[in-house]
Amino acid sequence: MKSPYISRRLFVGGAAAVGATTVVPARAFARDDVVVTISSPWGADRPFQKVVDAYNAKATGVSVVNRLDGDYQDMATKALAGVAAGRPPEIMVTGWKFGYFARRTLGARDLAEVDSAKADEIMSRFKPQVKPLVTIDGALIGVPWSLSTPVTWINMDLWREAGLDDDIPLDISHEWLIEKATAIDKALAGKNHPTYRSALDLSNNEWTSQAYIQNAGGYILDDQTLTCDSPEAIAGMTAFAEPARAGIWTNMDYRAQQKAQYAGNIAIVATSSSRAGALAKLDTEFKDAMFPSLGRPRNMNSGGNFLAIYAREDELAQASMDFLSFCGSEEAQAIWSEMGYLNASVFDLGEKPLQTAATAQLDAGLTPETIWPGSRGLEGQDVWRQWVARVVEGVVTPEEGMARAQRELAPLVSID
Repeated sequence: MKSPYISRRLFVGGAAAVGATTVVPARAFARDDVVVTISSPWGADRPFQKVVDAYNAKATGVSVVNRLDGDYQDMATKALAGVAAGRPPEIMVTGWKFGYFARRTLGARDLAEVDSAKADEIMSRFKPQVKPLVTIDGALIGVPWSLSTPVTWINMDLWREAGLDDDIPLDISHEWLIEKATAIDKALAGKNHPTYRSALDLSNNEWTSQAYIQNAGGYILDDQTLTCDSPEAIAGMTAFAEPARAGIWTNMDYRAQQKAQYAGNIAIVATSSSRAGALAKLDTEFKDAMFPSLGRPRNMNSGGNFLAIYAREDELAQASMDFLSFCGSEEAQAIWSEMGYLNASVFDLGEKPLQTAATAQLDAGLTPETIWPGSRGLEGQDVWRQWVARVVEGVVTPEEGMARAQRELAPLVSID
């Protein structure tokens, strides 16, 4: 999509101290508390759990339970089943790309209808230009929570072992990426290296492929019109698949790639800037660079999620709003900033390690990630992923893959 653009003026970090939090186990909840369950992609070891614990420690009469339900698509699928059974989650961490699906199919509540005054208060704590990302069909369907952008992560241990120069530019190109990955593969592959598995991984999903297409001058969706079979989109997908076809990208699914990166098995990974928090804590040294350009100004996308209310009962919806109000506080935002996402709030939360590249891309402006329209948007994303995978794996050419994706997506993303 071409708009809205997010500029550096909208997201600026600063310094804030993180106060100690008290963990409140579920068994300590008051018997008469209203219990709100959150479907989330984060387990008990992540900063989001600390936000939940800090809220529960306040003993407001509302107790919140964080339930790990998988990735965005897993959660949306489970929520759909829950809605059908009359048992939706009270709150779900919802990817921005599922905005239409959340509102039109899952029935995400309009926060202004649940509590207009509180909704206004919450949104005043976030940069005003993020509001369009959570406004669907005129309804405010969530609280902005996470903001990220794809960047390039370099494992400096493998980089140096391959004999490459430590002087890595912040602004890199696709050609530079191919050259360096080829050199790493030549130096380390087949030599019984204790950790090396792959020179490169571009994250075979809809997000990084969108970045390649936009950096080539195209779009997957242009103002809700499918354009993924355009010459520019084909050029982007051709470049995206090039390293896999050259044998320097060992294709693996997202979870396997994440584990391999953390274990030090991949020299270069292009993926979410949100990994900054986790990578900074590892023994392996990582350096961040911008996402590879394609001989023209970048047109980088953002990603992230919002906290949406799906509870049908008024009491549960009001209780959910109370938690969302806390999520918009400086205390909660400071805790959450440990995760490594860019700062979407108005609070000064300080510069975080390994965010130089992401901040540089934010300075240049970010578009939203693809927001799939239509009530069948969840299916649309899956179709797109499948055709991206087929192109990367060499099953079809980029031209054929994009043409067939266009045909299969057309009925799925039609506006209802």
